[in-house]
Amino acid sequence: MSRKAQPALALFFFLLISSFSMALGEEQTKPNPRDFTAHLIGHAHIDLAWLWLWEETVHEIAVQTFKGTLAQMEKMPGLTFAQSQPAIYEAVEKLDPGLFKKIKEKIKEGTWIPVGGMWAEPDLNMPDGESLARQLLYGKKYFQEKFGLDVTVGWNPDSFGHSFQLPQILNKAGIKFYVFERCEPGVGPVFWWEGADGSRVLAYVPPGWYLVDLKNGVRDLLLEASKLTPLKEFMLLYGAGDHGGGPRPTDVEAILKFRDDPGHPRLAFVNPENYFKNLESSGIEFPVVKKELNFTFPACYTTQAETKKWNRRLENLLLSAEKFSALAVFSGFRDYYPERDIDEAWKTVLRQQFHDILDGSSIGPVYEESRRYYEEAGERGKRALDFSLEAIANQIDTRGEGRPLVVFNPLGWERTEPLEVELSLTAGARSFRILSHDGREIPFQVIGEETKGAKRIRKIIFVAENIPAMGYRLFRVLDADQEPTFKSLLTASPNGLENEFFRLSFDQKTGWLKSLYDKTQRKEVLAGEGNVLQAIIDEPPSMSAWELGLKDEFWKIGEKGARVEVLEKGPVRATIRVTSSFRNSTFIQDIILHSKLRRVDFRLQMDWQERNLMIKAAFPVAAENGRADFEIPYGYVTRPADGTEVPALKWIDLSEENGNSGVSLLNDCKYGFDVKGNVMRLSVIHGATSPDPEADRGEHELVYSLFPHQGNWQDAGTHHKAYELNNPLIARMAMVHDGRLPAVHSFFRIEPPNVVLSAMKKESGYDERALILRFYETFGRESRLGLELPWEVEAWETDLLERPWKKIESNGKIMDLFFKPFEIKTIKIELRPRRTE
Repeated sequence: MSRKAQPALALFFFLLISSFSMALGEEQTKPNPRDFTAHLIGHAHIDLAWLWLWEETVHEIAVQTFKGTLAQMEKMPGLTFAQSQPAIYEAVEKLDPGLFKKIKEKIKEGTWIPVGGMWAEPDLNMPDGESLARQLLYGKKYFQEKFGLDVTVGWNPDSFGHSFQLPQILNKAGIKFYVFERCEPGVGPVFWWEGADGSRVLAYVPPGWYLVDLKNGVRDLLLEASKLTPLKEFMLLYGAGDHGGGPRPTDVEAILKFRDDPGHPRLAFVNPENYFKNLESSGIEFPVVKKELNFTFPACYTTQAETKKWNRRLENLLLSAEKFSALAVFSGFRDYYPERDIDEAWKTVLRQQFHDILDGSSIGPVYEESRRYYEEAGERGKRALDFSLEAIANQIDTRGEGRPLVVFNPLGWERTEPLEVELSLTAGARSFRILSHDGREIPFQVIGEETKGAKRIRKIIFVAENIPAMGYRLFRVLDADQEPTFKSLLTASPNGLENEFFRLSFDQKTGWLKSLYDKTQRKEVLAGEGNVLQAIIDEPPSMSAWELGLKDEFWKIGEKGARVEVLEKGPVRATIRVTSSFRNSTFIQDIILHSKLRRVDFRLQMDWQERNLMIKAAFPVAAENGRADFEIPYGYVTRPADGTEVPALKWIDLSEENGNSGVSLLNDCKYGFDVKGNVMRLSVIHGATSPDPEADRGEHELVYSLFPHQGNWQDAGTHHKAYELNNPLIARMAMVHDGRLPAVHSFFRIEPPNVVLSAMKKESGYDERALILRFYETFGRESRLGLELPWEVEAWETDLLERPWKKIESNGKIMDLFFKPFEIKTIKIELRPRRTE
């Protein structure tokens, strides 16, 4: 061999040895599949309604899924199955008691495992905080009563995002662990999710989604999942879902095939709670994520507007019914708390909060069915409220001149607001007078009149001033021989509106707001044309009820001309009406100023006929370097003002960075918003085409309001104003009689303003007699609440399931409660109701 060939040969052997060594190293470092374990839990995600109706879910999907799962359990002893949503269990219990009995036996055996604890798997952004608390109250109590189980594993694998207060809500219902899929933060399958107040749940994002098919094994799935975590034990949710199904025959065959395969991960059946306990004791330091877990499917914040309006309306109605029912019973004015009406109404509303129903992503017939359920719940709630208001009114000393009119306030602070009421004219009277309980004349305005049989009914509006917190004020209605006249600071012309707080001017061609001048702050509120309805082309993917593909360009409704006219001009309310059209749709906007009310209201009525378009109401406001805040369940969150479509509840706010002033946008039934720079927009309507090609076609009505303010929204009380818009004062005519209650009375009030009374109710359970109060701190500040009650009490702090955990020291009727930032606090009060002799 020549010397020249030796270096080449040496290089050949070097490369050969290197290649062999690299291959050997790769073989040595390649994970051994048997080091991994797939902890298997059978699952059947059952949509309560989606491309089918609730009736189909109950009679076919649930029954077939449950029977099929029981059959698979018989074939393979030890197979475990997780099922959430007590709403389904209750329906099956009523429909097929024999099937329900078999399920109970498997639950007792420990192989059928109830999870979740919520009545349904709801949307977690649009229900208010109390609704989420009731999801857990009704759901977990059902599991406790029927199966003797205290569920600790939260379960919302398909919900469309997760609000920032959810960890605290789950914690305070005894939920320590949380299984979900959508909006995962990308830090691996396991992490600690920390909420706004610092509460944590151990969260888990199952690899492979929530309906893994085991047919081809799970080796690659587990190896991929291990790239972001040192974890080698993974819980997998397997089985057919959406339309139900559960563990498939092919899943069972695959388990038999792969469980002893040396080239496949180990397989074991698991109880999810045990899996999480093992994670806690694993010694792995899982990452911490402190933020809301959002956003996905932004069109769902707006699509199917009617069901969203029903949801808001029923939430408000049931909370007011509970408050006044509790006051009536615990004050001794009536013996009976309308528990069945309230419970059944709540369970109906909670079921309609299922994510594919409330989010607007179901077929059209689902919303026809849902409307009927809402109507039934509304009848129950109204009945409970009316009986309780009557019981309280019967205790008021209403003797005196004229007919007594009682105005009730369901909120925990004193308020002054316009109130609409229908009054009948007595025979021979031309009009009437409204007097306060102390004889002061109250200006009113007639806004409608009709004849019913022999009766002439007038609808009037007047400003009810200083209505006590959680209380009432008595007014009197007297006959009058002539129409009274009143002085007013309100003015109205086609060019503008003015009251003691604001001066508005309008573009006469379009009806858009040219100016909104705040007389108190002596500054212009708007930075451009306001209350412009923008028609935006939506170019979504095929599932347009879920996705938005909004273009930057838009048409402005009314830009080709609108009719601008004075609709009302009176001592209480002045209204400019703007009527316009776009393509085949019509829009009637009433811009309203009230006397003594620092708020500009916009009542929009529309006949909506368009597809693949979205309407937004836009307000460019004079807020430099603004901070955008959005109400969420039991609190608020700050988000970038970058134009992203986001969910919120009753209000959003854009305030100047220096905190000198800002503008809040309130609403009575909407959930979709965006803020870009200094422009605030409310999503009004969405012309989705799939899965319901007729979604939202037809007539709609909503109210939204601008609330310009000094300081930030906390100082201005935006949250109070939003509650007031959504919970109008309640008027009831009363009989003339003596009574032990005075003409003006507050049962109690809540101070400081950042602590909100969200619920007042009887303790859950027909045999229980305690009073439950729930509060939340909404500014993110440490606070103390001095609560004075009208009764001698003993009190405990409880969890959301009303289970006491700490005695509260009190001085008879007075309690001192400390709140951490964003804290939710539930108080149980025991007392002996005083009875009327």
